[in-house]
Formats: sequence, C-alpha cells, structure tokens
Amino acid sequence: MKISKVIIVINRSKLHSEQTAKALIAVLDRERVQQEWVETLPPQRNLYRRLGDLRHKQADLVIACGGDGTLLQAAHRFRGTGIPILGINIGYLGFITSIRGDRVRQEMRRVLNAEFVISQRTALDLVIEDPKRRVLGWALNDAIIIRGDNPHLISISARIGARRLTNYRCDGLIVATPTGSTAYSLAAGGPIISPECSVLTITPICPQALTNRSVVVNSTEPIEMRLDAISGPGVVQVDGMTLAKARPESSIIMKTSKDSVPIAFLPEINYYDILGEKLKWHGDGLSKPKYGYA
Repeated sequence: MKISKVIIVINRSKLHSEQTAKALIAVLDRERVQQEWVETLPPQRNLYRRLGDLRHKQADLVIACGGDGTLLQAAHRFRGTGIPILGINIGYLGFITSIRGDRVRQEMRRVLNAEFVISQRTALDLVIEDPKRRVLGWALNDAIIIRGDNPHLISISARIGARRLTNYRCDGLIVATPTGSTAYSLAAGGPIISPECSVLTITPICPQALTNRSVVVNSTEPIEMRLDAISGPGVVQVDGMTLAKARPESSIIMKTSKDSVPIAFLPEINYYDILGEKLKWHGDGLSKPKYGYA
C-alpha cells in the first residue's frame, strides 16, 4: 500500500523545525502525497482540554515532527482512529520517534511505500470521582497524582483490582505504561519495561517510607488510587498535562484503554538499540579501552 495522504503535526518551536519541514514538503510534493499541516499547542494551563480533537480527519499516516511530546499530542488528538503515527525527532530524546530530522530526505521514500512496522502501544483510561463530579481522561505514557501547590506530602491508598496494595505518603504516585516507563517513572526510579509487555508500573515520587518501591502489575486489572481523608489536595496529570484537581477522598481509577496507539517504526529500529543510544549505554566502564589509556 502506498501512502496517499498524511497529516503532519509539527512543533515549530524546535530549533530545526523549518529546515525539517522544508525537507518533508519536498519529499511529499515529489511523491505527490496529499498533506495537511497542524501545529502543536505550547505548554499552557488546561492544555489537555484545549487539544483539538482531530479524530474526524482521514489520512493514511500521521507524522509527528518534534520530539516525544509532539507524538504524545498527536496520539491524544487522533486516539481511537487506528491511524499509524510516525515520529520524526528534532527534539531531545525521542524514545518513540523513528527518523532523525536530518534523515528525512533519505528515509521518507521508504515510509511512503509503507515500509514500516507497527508497534501497538498500551494506553490508559482514567476516571476521577468524588461526590460532586466525574472526570474522564486518557494517557499514553502515564497518569500521575502529585501534590501540586500543596506544600505537604499527600496520603494515597492504592488497590489492584479488589486487593489492597499499600498506603503511600509521598509527593506523588505514577502509573506508567511500558511506553511511559522511560519517562517520569524512570526519573523516579522505576524500571524500564519493554513495550511488548502487558504490564503497568506503579512508582512513588519521593516516598516517606524507604521500603516503598516500584511495583509491576498485570495490565488486565484496574488500579485505584484514593486520597485519604487526612490528606491534602492533589493534582491529576496525564502525559504531563493537568486533567483535574483531586480532593481528599477522591478516587482515581485507571485501566488499560481499548484505544491503543499504533506507532510506526522503520523495520530495522530495535527497542534495545534505542535504549542504548538515548541512555548512553557504552559498557560497564570497567573494560579495558581498545586504544590508549583509561
């Protein structure tokens, strides 16, 4: 199948965005591919609510031109459509992007001939409930409850399905998908999870108890977090965007979403090679150097 129409979501605040856009336009025009350009929204209050829903649009491929944050915005705006998303990295890390910005002219011809593979990525559905409201959310990377402007630790009870997990006193709690395991969860000490695994990770942020550590759970079971009555307020975020405030006795229920995300990669892209490149894994630091002295 040859690609005939693409939608490009671009972050024009990136340093090389104009140069990359020109290269992309040249390739798409030469191959006579119909194109539509959409700009990302900058960080702001209520960003989650302001993301325009693009699920009514038709295309063979969505191209996210920026970094991982650009691809996350594209995933939110096209969720549930089944349209593959290809990432072009002109950002910083780019764990879920496939092509470097300086390789667009060389690689896009292959992409337009559908020479890519699809990695179906787990996502999360959220429900926040308290006596006064019910708020729905969705996340590809992670869902987090944090203390926000509250200067004190928050108290959270966690359950896996019908079973109690534990109580946390911490700055926050992260529930991450395998895709999100290399984001905030990793910075908070969580494990790296291969995207093929059907699991979720629960990682506390700065817990008071030294024995509170990341827990890996089956993705088929819902996770419930509840702010205790004695806790201060918190904030619920999805993929770094504020979803809603959480009050004491608020309940946040998360489960695997039916709207998984099809991310396109060049066939030679290997997840473990990406880890080695992005995390600068160059060996154990103990081996003798090939040349010269240590």
